[in-house]
Amino acid sequence: MDKLLWVSLPLLMAAATVVLLWWRGRLPSRQVLNMGFSLMLLAYVLVTAGLGIFWVANQHLPVFDWHYLFGYALLVLLAVHLAFNLRQVWWHLRRSPPLAAGPVNRGRRPLLGAFGVVGATLVGGIGYFVGLRHGRTELRIDAARPATEDLALAVVEQFHDFSAHTRRGLLRRAPGADWGDAPPPFKASGGGQILALPVARKRATAALRTLMPAALADMLWHSAGVSARSGGIHFRTSPSSGALFATELYVVARSIEGVAAGLWRYDVPAHALEQIASGPVDGQALGLGALPGDTRGLVIASAVLRRSGYKYRDRSYRYILCDLGHALENLRVVAQASGQTATLIQAFDEARMAAALSLEQGTEAVLAVLLLQGDAATALPALVAGAWRPAALAGGAGGAGGAGAAGATLGITDAIHRATSLRAQSLPPLGYTAPRSASPVLPGGLLALPAAPAPAVDILAVIARRRSVRRYGSQPVALADLAAVLAAMTGPGALLSDALRIDLVAMRVQGLDEAAWRYHPQQHALELRARHGDGLRSRARAAGLNQDVIGNAAVVLVLAIDRAAFAADPAGAARGYRHAFIEAGLMGERVYLEAIPRGLGVCAVGAFYDDEAAVLVGSDPAREWIVHFAALGPLA
Repeated sequence: MDKLLWVSLPLLMAAATVVLLWWRGRLPSRQVLNMGFSLMLLAYVLVTAGLGIFWVANQHLPVFDWHYLFGYALLVLLAVHLAFNLRQVWWHLRRSPPLAAGPVNRGRRPLLGAFGVVGATLVGGIGYFVGLRHGRTELRIDAARPATEDLALAVVEQFHDFSAHTRRGLLRRAPGADWGDAPPPFKASGGGQILALPVARKRATAALRTLMPAALADMLWHSAGVSARSGGIHFRTSPSSGALFATELYVVARSIEGVAAGLWRYDVPAHALEQIASGPVDGQALGLGALPGDTRGLVIASAVLRRSGYKYRDRSYRYILCDLGHALENLRVVAQASGQTATLIQAFDEARMAAALSLEQGTEAVLAVLLLQGDAATALPALVAGAWRPAALAGGAGGAGGAGAAGATLGITDAIHRATSLRAQSLPPLGYTAPRSASPVLPGGLLALPAAPAPAVDILAVIARRRSVRRYGSQPVALADLAAVLAAMTGPGALLSDALRIDLVAMRVQGLDEAAWRYHPQQHALELRARHGDGLRSRARAAGLNQDVIGNAAVVLVLAIDRAAFAADPAGAARGYRHAFIEAGLMGERVYLEAIPRGLGVCAVGAFYDDEAAVLVGSDPAREWIVHFAALGPLA
């Protein structure tokens, strides 16, 4: 409906103008009306021709087909017709006497006709060239090729390049899908039994050592709950790009006091659980394998892709994963505060899990699973080699992230989700392999950072009042506070991926030169990477899509993923890409949780020019990809 309005708006405005002038008795002459509508016809013809030829090239349709040839002929005829009228239009716009009242210079008519043909050809040629470039850049999957590690990694590399922001990318990238209008911010009820949850605690008075509705309510609300409403927007307890929050949470209840065994969906607005299926749930049916005996429950995280995609399009999968990491970090730390152990599981069969949850694959993607155990949790065995393979990359309801009932996919977003999904060859006991700790070769001359004692904080209260801050004061950040934030980012160790690398752009930090630095967590030290002189702040702002939140920050934290490190992920290289983005979100949320008690403001940012961000921090795109920004500064 919006598109129809914008297309017809010039016609509606012209009609309204004519009606108004007629009502006032000042209707223009027929010649003047002819001039005005000739100009409108010219504009509509040019746009129609350009878009039509663009689409032919974009979709690799036959250029010369019978109905296309008639269209081309109509375009030429209209162009010639308009060219003959341009003389009169030009005179009218100049308000000159109509020289055409006398005999028309016959020598100019062929020139005007040629002008029309050349103009039509130029418009068509530009549309065809741009459409052909766009069509060639669209990510396509060969359905006949089997799903392999190499093919899955190739899709990842194509997707990352395709979704990168560059100043030159406007005419090089085709949209990957028609995302349609904004979907509802919450899923509608499926009609299942509703279990109201206790009001989530905003402060931790005592650890809840047993997993029961009160502890579960704390975990769910502090990761996905609505903390404020303003201007029709439901603000959540974890940050989300554009406040769109694509994440949905599901609970597998096994040993939760007061919650019947079965599958449940977290109903965010009602702060309640809605039952999907009752009875004990087997790990095999979920595509996980045998669960440890002390498993109290599972939290499954999915994403309604269109919630983010309708606004952010082909880059939305990046945002969705980072947003999910923010939410999962909140859930993990609240579980820890409640006396539980929450472990992120690396390998699971998305297709089986989506089927168990009755999700429409292709529109809602299963992305992560947390295992909830007691405080003294049983250690999980390592992943079994050969138990997993990449999911089918071809579309269809049977594959992970398949097309669903309607058969519609979301272009490259569907492709990257299927590439990073797994299919179980066999289902041994649930396995987990701790990410390796990175040990890069370190240069000499590192700048040691001071140790900063962690403030005593109530983590539930910090999460409950968390907000993204986009305006900062002019005073510098203390080096000790920055050091504490950096240490907190890697304090728990890698949970899904060891591929993350931390850079920072220091613009107002006490005792630290204005430059780009690399943080080495093992030594708790900084390495100088790049100096930009007086242009540092302007470069940072420009790399951050000229956003004021980046240009005004005291520090910009920049997260990158090491390509070799995520390619060595035990669950596969493509799955390692997904893990790395979620890990970036986990780290990004720790920035909030550490900085807020220190009186600092934080804003996570996923939009930036990828190539300029790499230059800003002195990173080599052949080895590392920039994936996430976080602005940090004193409160204004």
